[in-house]
Amino acid sequence: MCVLLAGCAAKPVAITKIRLVQPQIPQPLLICPNAPAVPAATRQSQVAAYIAELWRAHAVCYDHLAAVRRTLRPKTGYSLIRKVLR
Repeated sequence: MCVLLAGCAAKPVAITKIRLVQPQIPQPLLICPNAPAVPAATRQSQVAAYIAELWRAHAVCYDHLAAVRRTLRPKTGYSLIRKVLR
């Protein structure tokens, strides 16, 4: 009888609740800049400037999406293993 009472007299253990939290993605990361308008180019320098603007818009959008991907990716090694196996 003493053994049962001693076992029941132990302090209760607190159980930690796990709560899932949706990450907040900043609005600027969810928006890509518009592609620049195609100019009526008459010189090669105008075409080069257009290509540079087009590349810059793509780079900004790519960087934004990469940041969102890093935020939403689980912090486990599973995603790395899955990439190797594909």
